[in-house]
Amino acid sequence: MDHPSNDKIQKRLSDDLVGWELKDGKIVKDFQFPSFMDAIRFVKSCRDIRFSQSPSIISINWKTVKISSKSFDTNSITERDFRLADAIENNYKTKGEH
Repeated sequence: MDHPSNDKIQKRLSDDLVGWELKDGKIVKDFQFPSFMDAIRFVKSCRDIRFSQSPSIISINWKTVKISSKSFDTNSITERDFRLADAIENNYKTKGEH
């Protein structure tokens, strides 16, 4: 499996996934919500996306949901992680929860 360089990952993030960053070998984004319950609803709406695309780490800190992704089976960022981030972005935009 081809592993993209950090430069390629950064370019892909800046071109396609606004707000996502490369941190500690994962792609990461914080999503802000008006309330804790809105954050919980967003996480619930992402659960099927996560499991069908790539493993991810989700944490909730009051009104902030942090999602990070890395393909643990290859110990790198792969196309699966970009698909996951894109699907989560689309979910965030279509749910109108922000």
